[in-house]
Amino acid sequence: MSWILYLSLAIHLVVQTALGALYTKKPLVVTKYGTLQGKQMQVGKTHINVFLGVPFSRPPVGARRFAAPEPPEPWEGIRDATTYAPVCLQESWGQMASMYFNMHKTYKLLQFSEDCLYLNVYAPVREHGDPLLPVSTLPSTMHLPTRAPHCPTQALALLAQVMVWFPGGAFLVGSASAYDGSELAAREKVVVVPLQHRLGILGFLSTGDSQARGNWALLDQIAALRWVQKNIAAFGGDPGCVTLFGQSSGAMCISGLMTSPIAQGLFHRAISQSGTAVLKVFITPDPLKVAKKIAHLAGCSHNSTKILVDCLRARSGAEMMRVSKKMRFFHMNFQEDPQEIVWFMSPVVDGVVFLDNPVELLTRGQVAPVPYLLGVNSMEFSWVLPFIMKFPLNKHWMRKETITKLLWSASTLLNVTKEQLPLVVKEYLADIDDHDWKRLRNHVMDLAGDATFLYSTLQAARYHRNAGFPVYMYEFKHHAPSIIIKPRTDGADHGDEMHFIFGIVLSKGYSSRKEKALSLWMMKYWANFARTGNPNGKKLPYWPRYNRDEKYLQLDLTTRVDEKLKEEKMAFWMRLHQNEGPEKQGSSEGGSAGGSLRDCPTTQALGRLATDTSRTSVMPSPV
Repeated sequence: MSWILYLSLAIHLVVQTALGALYTKKPLVVTKYGTLQGKQMQVGKTHINVFLGVPFSRPPVGARRFAAPEPPEPWEGIRDATTYAPVCLQESWGQMASMYFNMHKTYKLLQFSEDCLYLNVYAPVREHGDPLLPVSTLPSTMHLPTRAPHCPTQALALLAQVMVWFPGGAFLVGSASAYDGSELAAREKVVVVPLQHRLGILGFLSTGDSQARGNWALLDQIAALRWVQKNIAAFGGDPGCVTLFGQSSGAMCISGLMTSPIAQGLFHRAISQSGTAVLKVFITPDPLKVAKKIAHLAGCSHNSTKILVDCLRARSGAEMMRVSKKMRFFHMNFQEDPQEIVWFMSPVVDGVVFLDNPVELLTRGQVAPVPYLLGVNSMEFSWVLPFIMKFPLNKHWMRKETITKLLWSASTLLNVTKEQLPLVVKEYLADIDDHDWKRLRNHVMDLAGDATFLYSTLQAARYHRNAGFPVYMYEFKHHAPSIIIKPRTDGADHGDEMHFIFGIVLSKGYSSRKEKALSLWMMKYWANFARTGNPNGKKLPYWPRYNRDEKYLQLDLTTRVDEKLKEEKMAFWMRLHQNEGPEKQGSSEGGSAGGSLRDCPTTQALGRLATDTSRTSVMPSPV
């Protein structure tokens, strides 16, 4: 950029700030790579600066396919950042999943491209006389002090906490553009950054050697976090106070990155919604075997991994997606040996992102010293996952004999061996008559949710608790009222909580006042956690820390504290996997067992924030 253009931009920004900052329909931000022009919108009384399609890497195409991301190319002039970038190439059901999980008031069809490493920024604009809100025009070149992992609240008064969103989608689908961060940013005065990364084969292919180490998607996520560290101050965000939050496979990646040496220092809190790295299928044990299967379908079979990878690089994006379709990812397959089914492309132990299986690292307490908030929904396997997986829950299949066959086909996903399967069927279905197919269906849904999301989430909570770092656990129990394409249930399906955290129910006419109040409370909990490492605050029901008593918060229209979630069922799964888990690890009573948060003043002060110790609270009407 010429010095004249730079000077004129600097003068413009200074004048804009001097005038109050602030209400401009075309906000400008100078990043390390060039100048962005976004757009401004209003949510309630708060103005939000929105920057869409912001590049955090060079396009991962050509020779950069199956390679680590590289910093974006700088640009001259002003780059338009008012429209969404294309989303990464993904399975055909990605369009439907995006529509289902859409966090916008309206929906636009996705555009797909291999050039897809972009993120979006939603930043609240500073109001007159309010020094605690971010200044949208802070230059990215401003020197910022190094911050401690616990990022003391408002140490830099002009900067807002940053919340980086990791989308879910079974590592196969998902995008940043499906998630509107404006409500959360406006109501809680945080900077919200949804990112997107490579998916499926393009995001995870590994030959197990230097030709294609794998974990490209996680390297994309790390590249986005490095971009945040270098640039987010220009948007009014505090790079010293970054919270990761994500759902499903995004939540699993966050859990995994907490054990990665190259992700350390890039974030300061973590939230996993319905997913952790403890889930058995998070790590692919034999990536070369999977790579050879993909290569065979692509016509690239070869004993040389170099030739194999070069051949796959030469295939078009459309050809790669046809190969992906032939792999039948995340679909029930009754013709194939269950032990050979590849449910989805997933991370590997590559010696770069992961030095060992994250579960092994968690067992040894080798985890980022940051507060962790995690939880599940009450009916994770209610409708959306069976619908996508083509997992039959109809009357024809709901007999014990056929259920056993069904569970065996999904055994690697459920982490159940052939020998264990009769024990599982007995535990969940023994007292149910074969003619009561609806009750059988409900118990199968419970079985699947317990085996996957709940058991692994509780194990992760215990690992982090035993390591001595703050943990907060929840169970979300209310269905999303804005979902109109699925049957209504009395519990929360997979992903339902997102409609409340992103505030989508606030704009829906068919949401009740209590549902809107629940959304406001959940947004406050999440933002408080981003601010202080503790979700508690004034006028909120008390959320206890997850210690040896294993107390957690039930999030519903009536919110209450409970303990030992599904204790009997979890004891069953513990016995089934008796040689695994944090019970083999040393434990503490929830104190700082050598963790760096021992003397954190913010953490010590958090107890004073929670004055309401009642066990049950009914949602008030929203203000």
